[in-house]
Amino acid sequence: MAPTITLYTAPPWAHRAQIALRELDMEFETILIDITVPRTLEYLAINPQGLVPALVYDGHVLTESGPITQFFVDSHPSHILESSAEPSGALQRYNIGFFVDTYFGNVQPFFDAAVLSSGEQEITATNKYINAIVKNIEPLLADAAPFLGGSSRLTLAEAYISLVS
Repeated sequence: MAPTITLYTAPPWAHRAQIALRELDMEFETILIDITVPRTLEYLAINPQGLVPALVYDGHVLTESGPITQFFVDSHPSHILESSAEPSGALQRYNIGFFVDTYFGNVQPFFDAAVLSSGEQEITATNKYINAIVKNIEPLLADAAPFLGGSSRLTLAEAYISLVS
């Protein structure tokens, strides 16, 4: 029997989890949370911290988009992320982890600076962001087809960085 899955979200905070669920062809209900107002008592009963996203999986509450996404790809190995028991799975996991760490450590700060600035500072920050992509990310995409690692289908790497795209 398929699990009952309810995703409580406010875009873009659950893109990672939504991408994984859709790629895994899993049925789930989406409930939008208005983050411009205080959380309802009903939502606070699910996630007392009031943060989004939260996901209820057969009665178990999971929070934070990264760990939610990791839960699904670990429990449902597929093209998104192979099982570490597969001969190529551990290497794929390393390559994805390295890509994601490189992006968030060496590129994401420039994206944030570009988005949060204006005028000449925005132009300078945007150029730094582009240069960081060329220097740090493009070499890691040399074998992309069109996705990381030569995959013809989306991988966990693309799901993890989707928040910024």
